[in-house]
Amino acid sequence: MTTHDSIRHWIADQMQLDIGTAEPAELATLDAVTTAAEAGYVRMLLRLRAYRPLVG
Repeated sequence: MTTHDSIRHWIADQMQLDIGTAEPAELATLDAVTTAAEAGYVRMLLRLRAYRPLVG
């Protein structure tokens, strides 16, 4: 499972959303929230002094 999948599933759990039976509008909301959460995750990583990205 990728980091994206882990974050997406965690957010779905917080929203009490079953990804398998969700409506398209609910999935769109899930994707929007996941995108925002991933952006925050990356910003926090980049602020860490000890963080060394694997790619330039």
